[in-house]
Amino acid sequence: MKLLVIPTTDWIGHPVPNRLNFIFDRLAKKHEIDVCHFKIFQKKRRDTRCNLIPMDLEPDTKIGSYYLLNLKKHGEKIAEVGEDHDAIVSANIIPTQIANLQDIPVMIDYLDHLPQSAASYYDPPLDKLAERSAKFLTTMNLKKAAGIVTPTNRFKEYLETITDKKIRVVPNGLDLDLIGPTDSKKIKEVRDRCELGYPVLGYVGSLERWIDLENIINLMPSLKKRYPKLSLLIVGPGLHTEYAERLKTLTQKMGMEKDIVFTGRVDYEELAPYINAMDVGLNPRKPMKMNIFTMGSKVLTYLACGVPVLSKNMPEVENRFKGKGVYKYSSDREFLCKLVRCLRGSVDPAVVEKYDWDRLSKRYEKVLKEIVS
Repeated sequence: MKLLVIPTTDWIGHPVPNRLNFIFDRLAKKHEIDVCHFKIFQKKRRDTRCNLIPMDLEPDTKIGSYYLLNLKKHGEKIAEVGEDHDAIVSANIIPTQIANLQDIPVMIDYLDHLPQSAASYYDPPLDKLAERSAKFLTTMNLKKAAGIVTPTNRFKEYLETITDKKIRVVPNGLDLDLIGPTDSKKIKEVRDRCELGYPVLGYVGSLERWIDLENIINLMPSLKKRYPKLSLLIVGPGLHTEYAERLKTLTQKMGMEKDIVFTGRVDYEELAPYINAMDVGLNPRKPMKMNIFTMGSKVLTYLACGVPVLSKNMPEVENRFKGKGVYKYSSDREFLCKLVRCLRGSVDPAVVEKYDWDRLSKRYEKVLKEIVS
């Protein structure tokens, strides 16, 4: 197959690779995969097996306006290259509108709750307008699509209220060649470099508004009374909003600079020692549809390293891995109680074996072949 992929963001520049990166870098071993290259980030870039099609545009620092401002040029480029493919796979709201004008099948990967995700980059009151606009465009895209794939059954049930198109579920995963138990020397290096105590509560991922780390930071004084040497390790970059800076300001205000460590960006290939240095992995989410419907890959990475998880507002993983290392909490008091159980419990890394991207990419390939045929 020859496929054109329209990703959500900069394919090689975004600090955190998403499901499309993992899947199509594997499919590129057998198929010809072209990817629209949105040059949004100018920092360190990853390698890829896919062919990049430059959109020939300079980045806009405000991600909320980037696709609107470049609509005409993106449209011309997609129209120019699109018809030379067997299918288009898109996870991007506005470019999908353009892709649906082509005379080839378009499959939407509904990898996130797109209207809410788009709105998260705007401040009130523009966020509500952005969400309504994104919902209108997304509904049109879903009804026109040749096929839809999504990571959870909750998303599938939601999408079935919008369209009667067949919806396939291919869950999120992880790369088990890179994420898993790590040499104790590398773990010690992380603990020493970051000056970590015990226990270590850790978070891995982007720092954006849908995460609820400010609540964890506010809990630190109570946690320190019970665990005087406790550390909070936050691994990941801020992206398009001020959320990371807000967390750092809160940390300083509370006088917790020695107890809360921000590492900034750590490449996926180098994450394992940081996760293994944690005693508990955190998955704190705000009560938003984009969190409640999805299943975050970060929980899988914690479990693959044998690290128990405290999770909030993500019922998909909380139900799927209940009794297998994931502990659900809904209040501060419950967080404190479940933390004790986490520190006493253990996790079998084998619990996530079926979520390896090598397996999942084959399922994804089968879906694509059905749509192309």
